[in-house]
Amino acid sequence: MTSPAPTRRPKVATITVGTNEARWLPACLSTLLASDTSDLDLTVWYVDNASTDGSTALVRDDFPTVRIIENDANLGFARANNVGMRAALTAGADYVFLVNPDTRTPADLVQQLTAFMEQWPTYGICGPMQYTYTAADGDTVALDEHNEWSTHALKLGEVDGFVGDRPNRPSPAGPAHGRAPATLEHAYVQGSAFFVRATVLRTLGLFDRVFHTYYDETDLCRRARWANWRVALNLDLGIQHYGGGSTGASTYRRVQMRRNRYYFLLTDITWTWPAILSLAGRWLRQDLAGRSVGGNTTPVRGWAETAAAAWWLLGLAPTIARRRRAHRRLRAAGVAR
Repeated sequence: MTSPAPTRRPKVATITVGTNEARWLPACLSTLLASDTSDLDLTVWYVDNASTDGSTALVRDDFPTVRIIENDANLGFARANNVGMRAALTAGADYVFLVNPDTRTPADLVQQLTAFMEQWPTYGICGPMQYTYTAADGDTVALDEHNEWSTHALKLGEVDGFVGDRPNRPSPAGPAHGRAPATLEHAYVQGSAFFVRATVLRTLGLFDRVFHTYYDETDLCRRARWANWRVALNLDLGIQHYGGGSTGASTYRRVQMRRNRYYFLLTDITWTWPAILSLAGRWLRQDLAGRSVGGNTTPVRGWAETAAAAWWLLGLAPTIARRRRAHRRLRAAGVAR
């Protein structure tokens, strides 16, 4: 009598990047390690971005089963997560879950996200809704109230990411046919809780390292859609996320978001050049006045930071041209699928 074939257990890798985030790591890693793994194999990775607050020692001493990668310098969000994703893919992961340090993960979340992707193979990227970060109630991670990001995502719905600038842009959401229930095909899944199929990463590549921090996950979501994958938030699933992290309302955040927004626009081949120049001109006037996407500042600093961003973009002209060629090929192949 032939024995039944063993049931396949998906391999899931969670990746948490930390830069002086020691105060958040115990709750983050302990809830990840408490995940239900009855139907999957789970590996928890911690990527340290040159912390000086003892983060790596804390993880090594208190969470010996967590795999640690130490970067010699702060590589930013995109490159540091790429380091972790490469390691996870090399180890044979079927799915990768990027999880910020300032999160608490319900015990069933990883299992539920995995089950969703197993059931719906047309979805390449998904993520849970985010809830306010509260004190733990025993072993339960309460999901009581949406945080600011989720509230904003629900308000916007399935419109283009630049709806505030171009209200008539088409929605990035896929067709109604083939859609999974209880999903919202928002413009992007935030990188703080980002669940991605390994096949997507192997096919499309990882985060574009040019972004450093901000817009990197938005870019990967649009590339996934161009390649004909669906991207969605799972409305019935949730995670606690404090939000802001180590960047908060800072010069770093303002500078990164400003320059990355232009780079994102310039590498989007669904926009015509007249539309790109029109929108960039509107942003330029706001940025010079100190009213930037990442926070406001004085006009003097607005001029200085915008000039630095323009010089940065000018140096990236060859990279932008290469990205646009690659994106056109990707979109053409996706349409042909």
